[in-house]
Amino acid sequence: MPPRLDQKAPRASPVFRLKVAAGLLTGLHGHDFAAARSYLEIKWPGQPRPLQILRFMGWGFRQTFIEIPDALTTVTSAKAVSTTSIWLAATNPLANHPWAKDPEATLPQQVDVVVIGAGFTGAACAYHWSKRKGGTMAVLEMNEASSGSSGRNEGTIVMGRFYAYARHTVLKHLDKFRADLTPEQSGRLASQFAAAYVKAAYKNADMIQQTIKDEGFDVDYARNGWVQGRSVQAQEALDESVRLGREAGFDDWVKIPPKQVLELTGMSLDHSAGFSQRAGSWHPAKWVWSLLGRALEDERISFFSNTRVTDVLTEGDLYEVRTTRGSIRAKYIINATESYTALLHPQFIGRLHPTQTQGGYVEGGPDSMKRDISIQSTEGWFGKHHDGVIFGSDATRISYRGAGRIKPSHFITKYMIAEVQRRFGRSRMNLTREWSCTAGFTDDEFPIVGVMDGRRQYIIAGMCGSGSGVHFNAARHVVDQVLGIPGPDDYPREYFSPTRVLDPRGHKWPEIV
Repeated sequence: MPPRLDQKAPRASPVFRLKVAAGLLTGLHGHDFAAARSYLEIKWPGQPRPLQILRFMGWGFRQTFIEIPDALTTVTSAKAVSTTSIWLAATNPLANHPWAKDPEATLPQQVDVVVIGAGFTGAACAYHWSKRKGGTMAVLEMNEASSGSSGRNEGTIVMGRFYAYARHTVLKHLDKFRADLTPEQSGRLASQFAAAYVKAAYKNADMIQQTIKDEGFDVDYARNGWVQGRSVQAQEALDESVRLGREAGFDDWVKIPPKQVLELTGMSLDHSAGFSQRAGSWHPAKWVWSLLGRALEDERISFFSNTRVTDVLTEGDLYEVRTTRGSIRAKYIINATESYTALLHPQFIGRLHPTQTQGGYVEGGPDSMKRDISIQSTEGWFGKHHDGVIFGSDATRISYRGAGRIKPSHFITKYMIAEVQRRFGRSRMNLTREWSCTAGFTDDEFPIVGVMDGRRQYIIAGMCGSGSGVHFNAARHVVDQVLGIPGPDDYPREYFSPTRVLDPRGHKWPEIV
């Protein structure tokens, strides 16, 4: 581990600045320019594009020649920086399952349910199935369990998107399909959507905590909250978001002053922050492996890694699921495919968008950063794990063909290292990992949970980077739907049905109350 800095870090020399700047500029690739467009809207929303570009050029010059070079004077890099996330660096007990132990294993000819995908959602479906009386289930994964966004995120268990945020994203898109509504009616309907989502997400977080306790899962779990920095321009909106949530009966999201932010996280801010009090942190890959491992103790459930589904066909009363290892017939299908969905189901092209984010990991890092709490500034997110710091940023839409690609921006990595130094103090670091992942976004940033074909093919997707706030309760809901088990309807069709995305004009919208 790199030694800590005991004195003020030096400023970069002119030669070092030029060397760093040259490396940053020559290392730019296509995604950097796409990410720059996203950053314009986040950093200077609503401003004329020429002004945004001018401000970005000034910001970019300062970062390239001053801020990043100064930060990198105390940073080294591994000879070969890995693109494997810190979570997936852990030992996967289900690697190459079942082929590692049984090279001659074959897929079953027929099961009751096929689950496509073995991330948060697919593993949760298998776990809930194992706790109920039912038939057989096969989980198919094109790579390894948790190898997608479930194993390449920031390690936060969110309480969902806070009420005001969910209301805003839905409201912003209602006019497109509900031109019949007055502004007042649109506001009420958006509020109903937000309430339905947050209610289910609160329950999801509590279910996760209880399951970890009951099962004794070792997933590095802590529930100390998630602090989210806000700029001076966003203070009024922060106040409004807290007020709206409180009035709607959701008390998790509060505002805290810079002093409390420093005490909780070690992060220095000039302005108040939002605080999701009951959010948590964990090792996301271990959560997936634990759920799936426990499910596989039930002989009715099988799991096949490195088995890509290439097509889903209707065959009479059954589905034929074609894979690179043969075909399986099933009565039900659960698509736990998130950002990969449009690759398998073309009707989702342009309706469920892969959005790239990225992360990195440095050994060492500031002593001031607190452990077991999720942290976000206005520029990105951070967390202290193992013997170092995890960090990340970006939210740029990419083509559906790029779902799951691992192509992180070196500029964003180094910019976030500078942000760590700025927010938590200068320290020695050694960069060992940087990676990217894709989350599935709907246009209204509201999940889809339910039947997608009018028959027996289900989907859980569009969680917009908040999969930890949706997947476990949504998987419980879908499994109960498949088995015909009566229970709480946490994902009502009028709010969550995939028809809201696939056929919005034909969707049965909720009554406005």
